[in-house]
Amino acid sequence: MPTPEPPPSSTPSAPRTSRRSLARRTLTIASAVAVTAALTLGTGGAPGQSGGNTTASGSAFVAATDAPKVDVPTPAEFFGFAMGTEGKLAEFDRIKAYLSDLATASPEVDYEVVGTTTEGEEFPVVRLGSEANLARLPQILDINARLADPARMTQEAAAAGMSRDDYARDLAKQSVPVYYMEAGIHSTEVMNTQAVVDVVHRFATERSDYTEKVLGSMIVLVVPSQNPDGTNKINNYFNATTGTDFARIYPDLYQKYVGHDNNRDWFMFTQAESKIRLGLEQKYRPVVQHYMHGAGTTSPRIWSPPWDEPMSPVLDPLTVSSANAIGQEANRDLIAGGKKGAATDDAYGIMWNADVMGYSTFQGTTTWLTEIASLGPNLWLNYTADSILPPAKATLRAPLAYDSNTWTPAQTVEYAKTAAYSGLETVAGNPQEWLYRNAYQVNANSESYEGGPYAYVVSANQRDPYALYDMMKIFETGKVRIEASTAAFTADGVRYPKGSYVLRTNQPLGRWVDQLLRVDVYPDNARKCSTCPLILPYSETTDNLGLLMGVSVASVEDEFTAPTTAVTQITPAAPVFPTEAQAAAAYVVSPTSYGLGKVITRLEDAGVPMYRASARVPVLGRTLPPGALLVPASADGARAALQAASAETGLPVYGLAAAPQVRGIKLEATTRVGLVRGANNMPGGWLRWMMEQYGVDVQVIEADDYADLAGQFDTVVLAPGISATSITTGLDPARYPEEFHWARGVPDGPAKLKAFVEGGGNLVALGSSSLTAASAMSLPVTNVTPTDRNTFTAPGALLAQTFDTKVPAAWGMPSSWPVWFNNDPAFTVTGDAQVASRYPDQDDLLVSGYARGSEAIGGAANIATFTVGKGQATIAGGHITFRTWPRAAWTVVTNAVYNGAATPVTARQMQEALR
Repeated sequence: MPTPEPPPSSTPSAPRTSRRSLARRTLTIASAVAVTAALTLGTGGAPGQSGGNTTASGSAFVAATDAPKVDVPTPAEFFGFAMGTEGKLAEFDRIKAYLSDLATASPEVDYEVVGTTTEGEEFPVVRLGSEANLARLPQILDINARLADPARMTQEAAAAGMSRDDYARDLAKQSVPVYYMEAGIHSTEVMNTQAVVDVVHRFATERSDYTEKVLGSMIVLVVPSQNPDGTNKINNYFNATTGTDFARIYPDLYQKYVGHDNNRDWFMFTQAESKIRLGLEQKYRPVVQHYMHGAGTTSPRIWSPPWDEPMSPVLDPLTVSSANAIGQEANRDLIAGGKKGAATDDAYGIMWNADVMGYSTFQGTTTWLTEIASLGPNLWLNYTADSILPPAKATLRAPLAYDSNTWTPAQTVEYAKTAAYSGLETVAGNPQEWLYRNAYQVNANSESYEGGPYAYVVSANQRDPYALYDMMKIFETGKVRIEASTAAFTADGVRYPKGSYVLRTNQPLGRWVDQLLRVDVYPDNARKCSTCPLILPYSETTDNLGLLMGVSVASVEDEFTAPTTAVTQITPAAPVFPTEAQAAAAYVVSPTSYGLGKVITRLEDAGVPMYRASARVPVLGRTLPPGALLVPASADGARAALQAASAETGLPVYGLAAAPQVRGIKLEATTRVGLVRGANNMPGGWLRWMMEQYGVDVQVIEADDYADLAGQFDTVVLAPGISATSITTGLDPARYPEEFHWARGVPDGPAKLKAFVEGGGNLVALGSSSLTAASAMSLPVTNVTPTDRNTFTAPGALLAQTFDTKVPAAWGMPSSWPVWFNNDPAFTVTGDAQVASRYPDQDDLLVSGYARGSEAIGGAANIATFTVGKGQATIAGGHITFRTWPRAAWTVVTNAVYNGAATPVTARQMQEALR
């Protein structure tokens, strides 16, 4: 292996040779307006100014006075107003055009579209760096990736005759770190994206000691909006409604499916934007990620780390302490710049869950965020309160109190820029040390990680092969080192078959593996003092993938040996499929996989009739539980559709030579599903996404649809969060343009839902909407979940559950498996019902996460089906579709959606259908 080469100068002093042009760059932008007109607008400061009150030459917080490096319009000239001007928002298409033009003009700015969003928009990133650093970006990324690979560092160091640490230090000197800056993931936090425009302009144009230092010592990767779809929606809607009587805030989900939850997709990776972000993290391996967020009006004017408790035990303490340091530096620089109301510590406990802290934390990235107070109901207009805004008094965490009752868009932009410049300056002060510690040391520490088991073993024998595939694809996507056994082996006294997966924790992403597979035990020391109340996390208390997805995972503490091979691609299980002779009467698919929903929709699309057995079905020496899917072998297209579904899911298909003597149901040729989600309902958005992935024929129910629900739908699903008020009131048509009138209120909506069910329709109500359905249908249930959180709480945990698998809603479920619970309804049933699942009557229901007083719901029903007139209603008090996480419970959704709309058949009718 080669020895490290001498590093180039980190701040080249030679004249720059542009890859684009040697001449002075001049932008010709037709839409730019006159300087004098632009400067009459807003209070965002003169063009190029970065805000702050310090005066040292070359400071991060004062722009240089030398002639600009390139001659380009300022943001004020281009957009017609300075960033932060009250009532003015630059739309994202214009922002993209401006950033692209800056890249055309400056050799120190690159602009690239790196992907396509959920709704087909461009996803751009901007790279900032010296011309020399941008020219050698591939070399920089290669070195940084090598530093993060302990095994490779060992080999290269040995070849060079050096200790690994010394070799890594020398190698780090040949490179520069990548610093990642992101705005706009929450699209209503509008001013951060506006501020980024000023940041990029400054580095493109300013000639100062500060800008040269930053550009020469790192690559800055800027994501102007992590959710371009939402930035378009929010900003365009605001501008379109200017001068009207309409409400100014976009009223629906600003990400098509997940809305404000788009930073809760950082381990499932379901959305296009999440996948793009993951790709950036894996390619650039930033040492720091700065997430620019917004907070409520009663928050500090700006907040930065340290974080609040608790801390996940799997985290490398180096990344956490680095986040504390960079946050404290930003707080100091804000205060030095006269930015009153800057605070640190205690605001958010986000270092417990993988969904919040994100993936890159586990590959050596220091994650820090700033939370800037919002501007009240209109978000981007001057906000005036009745009293001094917080923090109004000086404390150790907010030494410079705020002293005004007014907060302006211009201030939010200036605070955002000051924090951004501070973070960059902190890393630029010692870039190679940041690179060495975060890229090399954090990943090297994983070799001696002792916080978890030696390995997790995932047996090849799972009741749900699709769930196994689904879970392991997440680890493949995360570039975890996965091994599969080439023969049977024994670990911790348990025998595992050939093909079982081994995930060792002494690997660079071993801590991430441990985070996602450990049974969470919430720490009792998450307190300010020994007698202080327990601090619950900002988000949920568990993210155990195996339990969420219905996969049995073994934690093996002691080292073991097993014959394994590296797995580079996770694929579905090899299809098991019968010959036509073996399936003379029918094809059969077990109901024990949540992938069964994909099989059903494949068959629907092919026009193949389907039946489900209400009792056990013997096949090939095994007995399938109630709910097995039966398909006539003689049906046109049946074999091809099943082969395609089996290849996609890995689910085995069996054959029956003779039709079974079993009663059951005949599914609709196509089950038409209506989804009640209302406006801005995130659970409904997630549910819609999941249904679409499974090919469900789903349509969002609009106000006009209530006039004829039965004519359009076989099943109506109420998303979690749908209340009677949200149905009857909805959006006021007088306050919103016509495109949102679909979500207006339907005063007799609950009555129309009841009439739909009584007439033979099928209703499914999930989470809190179970209470809505119970009220509208007069179901014989009482919610027994206590409301006193001092004695009872289970905020996002997995609780024990038993299933009656003879009940159609529970067909295919195991007899017991934990379910998601977030202080949801739980019921006593006082009338006729088919109770599909209950919380066991025991003292402690907690399986993973945190729960207090859970015995209060012991014995209560969770999922139950009721006959209502000619139809039926199935309610699930627990939020069993939460963010698509508890996928093991998707089986219940499939059952409730399709079974409730089906037609009962006798054993004789079943035999006749399968002849």
